[in-house]
Amino acid sequence: MPYTDEQQQILAHPGGHARIIAVAGSGKTATLTGYLSRILAAGANPRRLLVLMYNKAAQQDFSRRLQQLSPNLALPEVRTFHSLGYRLYQRLVQEGDLTPFHRTLLTDAQVEPLVWRWLRELADEDLAEDILNRKKKWVEPAMTFIELVKSGLDDPAEVFEQSGLPAQCAIFVEVFERFEQWRKDQRKVTFSDLLYDPVCCFEANPAIAQRYAGHMAEILVDEYQDINPIQQRLLHHLHGGRGQLLVVGDPDQTIYEFRGSEPGLLTDHFSQTYTPVTDYQLSWTFRYGHCLSLMANQLMSRQAFVGAERTLCLSYPGTPDTQVEAIRTGDSAQTALVTIQGLSAEHRLSDIAVLNRLWANCARLELLLLAANLPYHLDHHQGVLERYELQPFWVLLDLAQGTFAQYDDEQRRRAWRTILTQPYLKIRKTVIDELVERLQSVAHDTARHLRNAIPESLSSYQADQLMTRARLLQEAEAGKGKASDLVSGWIRATDYYEAMKDNAFSVQQVDDQTGTVKAFATFVGQQGWTSAQAAQALRDLQQRRAHADQDAVYLTSIHKAKGRQWPVVIIPELNDRFFPYHPEGDLSRPTSEASERRLLYVAMTRAQQRLFLLTPDQSSEDPPSPFWNSLQWQGCQTLTEALKRGDSEVTLPDSMDTLMVQRYLTAIEKPLSVHWHATATEPGPTELAPQRVHHRSLGVGRVLEQDQQRLTIRFVSNGKTRQFDRETVWPLLTWL
Repeated sequence: MPYTDEQQQILAHPGGHARIIAVAGSGKTATLTGYLSRILAAGANPRRLLVLMYNKAAQQDFSRRLQQLSPNLALPEVRTFHSLGYRLYQRLVQEGDLTPFHRTLLTDAQVEPLVWRWLRELADEDLAEDILNRKKKWVEPAMTFIELVKSGLDDPAEVFEQSGLPAQCAIFVEVFERFEQWRKDQRKVTFSDLLYDPVCCFEANPAIAQRYAGHMAEILVDEYQDINPIQQRLLHHLHGGRGQLLVVGDPDQTIYEFRGSEPGLLTDHFSQTYTPVTDYQLSWTFRYGHCLSLMANQLMSRQAFVGAERTLCLSYPGTPDTQVEAIRTGDSAQTALVTIQGLSAEHRLSDIAVLNRLWANCARLELLLLAANLPYHLDHHQGVLERYELQPFWVLLDLAQGTFAQYDDEQRRRAWRTILTQPYLKIRKTVIDELVERLQSVAHDTARHLRNAIPESLSSYQADQLMTRARLLQEAEAGKGKASDLVSGWIRATDYYEAMKDNAFSVQQVDDQTGTVKAFATFVGQQGWTSAQAAQALRDLQQRRAHADQDAVYLTSIHKAKGRQWPVVIIPELNDRFFPYHPEGDLSRPTSEASERRLLYVAMTRAQQRLFLLTPDQSSEDPPSPFWNSLQWQGCQTLTEALKRGDSEVTLPDSMDTLMVQRYLTAIEKPLSVHWHATATEPGPTELAPQRVHHRSLGVGRVLEQDQQRLTIRFVSNGKTRQFDRETVWPLLTWL
């Protein structure tokens, strides 16, 4: 395909700093390789050119395509940031500026035991016991905190203040300091340290940094919107005020803020730091048609960045139509299954991707696909039936089937620990260990043995709870009744959902776990299995997971879908609970509606031929997403049909961004006369969502009703609706 006018301008870039804003599917790789091929053919020294890519897959693809385009030319280095960091680290060691390190990088498995030990040493007695019993709960956010600190140069205490973690996690700051001292003593580095250590060295020693500065005539950086402050500082030191930078990215696709990425690094920061800057655009997409481009523009029309008007997404002439279908449903998983089954007549399964906001969103669909014998690939290390929060149900169902008696010693130890700790009863680990030791040989009559083993030292509450679990074991071992009764019985008797909420730091972790358990309970209930049938039936389903080379539906998260595309994309749960999603208290920078809007934009623009948006109907527990009206689905459909027919005029709702529509029509050179009619709300599958608020202790919610005396709010975290005295609650609310 010949280059567009926009691409030709970039290929002919005369020199100096440049910034390219490239929309999804705009052929940026073809443009960048074409640009490099031109300047290399014109005599540019490849040894003074550096190309930086965001990840290994992108680096390999770019290198391959550059080689194909310039087979007879010497080519520049194409590296990821971390491979560049590794090379710099080696040089700094050779020159005596950094301490030699073991070349084998530290893994999480090696670091986690150290972090766990330091957490216990730094905590008070009660907290240390909690850390001892619930390693996963504490170690994972502590590890994430360490990574977050190393994404920039801020003091760890400042990072903690911004993290949103509870005060009891302040020990993470000292854990970080201990880890850094241990690394120094042991001469060890992690993947993040490949950038962190060299940049810290440069920051502390300007003379050393100067030795590495300005050696490149040009540095080209792809996916610039995804870099974090530590990568930006490394780039700044390497540039050193000499040579030119050419960066490409799209601020609308900044979705890795939890790793430290900031859209402002591409927008205002770049133009303020490197001057003068020539701005280019790649606004023509070759991936999808007018309807999706128009909807993407409408969604992002409120997104404002400093420095320039937002780059429109334009469908290139001849790009195939993309059908965008909105389906109202009260059961997103079932609707997704039916949609996939219907599509399988005209598409390969591998043409279809389901993009989820949270992994919990795909739990029930995964189970339904297994039951329907439809193969799928899951872009996650654990299938739904392997999830930690489902372990108690496997024990119960194996007891009912008689499989529990066939466990080996290690399996039985794990099973008893599961029964005693899921959910956690705040029983000391030493007591749990003694109980497991006493019960590990018990294969039959489990309830009686558990009752007899309960120590007198436990509180009455703890003893009562263990007695309740003994009763549930007895019911399971009887092997009678329905499997769904065993599952729901455990959930009710242990108050499982509330316990998961109490035992997690983040709302996202709670939502993932409770979503998985609810999906499992619903699925088991729909199958009608007896308690003695269920375990084997579930294991039979597990065997249906797709092989690596098998034609299969792709289940993944929106974050993991970045940089990819599929003929068909399904976005489930487009509702108020997940779009936007607010993981209050999560170990990340606080989410904003702007970042969540960008995430939906990325998800939608993965589609080529068909996009399915599954939105709530009147029977759904969750209200509509506030983003729905922004999409202007009906208006974009009407305009797309008018463009296809070649109409001279069209009537559209004035709820659309009218300036955006006019800019789009001007850009694609379609002299279409638009008549605007007044609308209260955008017609479509849902109505406008009510006002969002944040309550100081109850989190994000929606105001359903209000008058001069009362406010009625439905809260996202637990789905409960509460009524408040207006004057009393008003100071506790932030209006979003």
